[in-house]
Amino acid sequence: MSSRALPAVAVFVGMSMYCACDAGARQEARQVVEAVDRFRKADNAGKPAQVESLRAVNCSSLDVCKARDACLASAEATAKALRLKSEVEQGLTAVEKGTLPRDSEAARALPAKLDEAEVLLKEGFAALQPCDDQIMALKRKHQI
Repeated sequence: MSSRALPAVAVFVGMSMYCACDAGARQEARQVVEAVDRFRKADNAGKPAQVESLRAVNCSSLDVCKARDACLASAEATAKALRLKSEVEQGLTAVEKGTLPRDSEAARALPAKLDEAEVLLKEGFAALQPCDDQIMALKRKHQI
């Protein structure tokens, strides 16, 4: 190989490695975007499972990890709030049916659970804009 060909080969190898890394980051970015979309489209009962799907997305690129983590902050708080709300609804139904005594510890804990759910929903909502900003940045950068 001539000495003139070496720089061209080096550039080609470097570009190939860059493209491979970029393709991996783009795939991860697409997975984050899709996981967030599935979470948002899921009904309330299905949202907690979708959080696990988002958490499972691997990220090796800083921008992808930043987006995933920002969206997890919103999704985790929202999912926990929805679980608590469901527990409260079930508890109230049990109290109304008489299967849970009104003066039981579990019945007395329902208002506090509802308050915690409200706080978590506010946390999830507050983290929604940073998530949206990061998702939009991924879409622009990786042309998704």
